[in-house]
Amino acid sequence: MARSDLHEVQPKDYFSQVHRMATLNENTTASVFLILEDPNFKVFIPQHVLTLGQNYALVYMLLPTNQDYWLQPAIETAQKSLILVLWYAQTDAAEKAIASFAADASKPPSARDYARQIAQAKDKIGAKQRVEAVALTDASLRRKRRERMKAVSDEALIDLDDYTVMLAAKCK
Repeated sequence: MARSDLHEVQPKDYFSQVHRMATLNENTTASVFLILEDPNFKVFIPQHVLTLGQNYALVYMLLPTNQDYWLQPAIETAQKSLILVLWYAQTDAAEKAIASFAADASKPPSARDYARQIAQAKDKIGAKQRVEAVALTDASLRRKRRERMKAVSDEALIDLDDYTVMLAAKCK
C-alpha cells in the first residue's frame, strides 16, 4: 500500500483498506504517511454523511494500531518539516537552531541527518547565485519571496528556492 500512486486509486478505497489493516493492528504508518503528499486528500463516508480531510484520515488510519508503530515517525516528520521552515527563514537564529538540532544526540538520527544536510546546503551555493544576490538587498529578496508565495504553484516553489539560495549566499 505504501508504494501506491494516490492518483491511481480512489481515496475512499485507499482509506478503507488502510483503516482495515490498522484495525488488524498492522503497521500502516508508511501507507498513512503517503497521504501527506496530497494536502487535498479527502474521504467521503456516505453512511454518516461525513467528510474526512487529510488530518482526520490520518487519525483514523493510525490510531487503531499500536502507537509504537507511528509515534516516532510522526515526531521525525514534524521535526523535518520544521527544520525545512527554519532553512527558509535564513536568519542567524534559524541557522543556530538547525545546527543545535543536528548536534543534539537526543534527537532521532534521521531528523539529525536531515538537519545536517540542510545546514550544509549553503556549501553548495554556486558563483551564479552569489553574483545575483549582490544586486539585491536582503529586504528586497525577502519581499520578493513573500509576494511569490502568495501563488500556489510549482513555479512559485522554484522561485522560493532561488530567492532563498540568494539570501543564503548573502549570509555566507
